[in-house]
Amino acid sequence: MIFVTDFDGTLFSDNHTVSNVDIETLNKLGTLNIKRVIATGRAVESVLRVIPEQFPIDYLVFSSGAGVMEWENKKIIKSCSLNKIQIEGIVKILKENRYDFMLHKKIPDNHCFYYFKSSNAEGDFDKRLSLYSDHCEELNDKAVAAMDEACQFIIIAPYDALLSQAEIYEGLKEKLKKIDDLNIIRTTSPMDKKTLWIEIFPKGISKAYGIKIIADLLSENYNNIAAVGNDFNDLDMLKWVKNPFVVENAPEELRKMFNIVKSNNDNGFTDAVNKFLKTGDK
Repeated sequence: MIFVTDFDGTLFSDNHTVSNVDIETLNKLGTLNIKRVIATGRAVESVLRVIPEQFPIDYLVFSSGAGVMEWENKKIIKSCSLNKIQIEGIVKILKENRYDFMLHKKIPDNHCFYYFKSSNAEGDFDKRLSLYSDHCEELNDKAVAAMDEACQFIIIAPYDALLSQAEIYEGLKEKLKKIDDLNIIRTTSPMDKKTLWIEIFPKGISKAYGIKIIADLLSENYNNIAAVGNDFNDLDMLKWVKNPFVVENAPEELRKMFNIVKSNNDNGFTDAVNKFLKTGDK
C-alpha cells in the first residue's frame, strides 16, 4: 500500500510546521509497511529547507512529478526535462506577451533559476526572488542559448480585474499550443495563498506520473494507493488514485469532486489516513 500527501497546504500547516500528530501518523504508516510519499511542487533543496533529512517518508515526488527520489539515501530515480526547442519557443512567447516568469535549470540543479520580469508590479514574484536570492539571476539571451534542458517554467500571473484565474490559465494554454508536448499546470501560490501560478513541464509530467513510477517500482496494485491534496496541481494525482481526499482548505471546486477531510491546520493528513485505513479494514 502507498499513501501520498501533498506538502504545502496539506501536510504543512499555515504556521510552516508539520504537527506532532501528523508525524506520529507517518511513523504509524511505516510500522504498517505502508509506503509514505510526499508529492510536492517544491524542488528537493526547498523541501530540505523545511523538513529534516531523516523525516519519516520513503519517497519524494518533487517539482510536481519532474523528479522522484528515494528519501532515505536521497537517490534520484527519475528526472525529466524540457528540451532546447521547447525552452526557446516558450521564452519567446512569454516575453512577447509580457508574462513574468522563472526558468528552472534541469534536475538536480532545479532549485536554481533565471527570471524575467516585464513590469514594475510588486508582489508574489518579488517575494520569491527575495526568498531564493542566492539561487537566481536575471535571464538573458546568452543563458537561453546555453540551455539544452530545463526542469520547468513558473509563470506568476498578475492580477486582472477583468479575468478569472481560470480564464488567465486557459489564455496562456492557448498561446502555448503551438509548442509540442507540454503539460501546463494551474496552481495557487504557496506563499500568499491567492496568486495564480502556472507551471510548464514536459508532456505527461504531473504528480500522478511520479506516483506511477513508485507504484511500478514496488509492483504495487494501483487500487491500494491513496492521496490527499489541496490545490489544482494535485488534480491529476487525485483523479488517478483509487482513494482520493482533499483537505477542508482546498478550493470549492475540488471539494465538490473528492472526499473532504480536516484542514491542514487541523491534522487533515491524519484524518485522511484514518479514513483510508478504516475503509481498507472493511
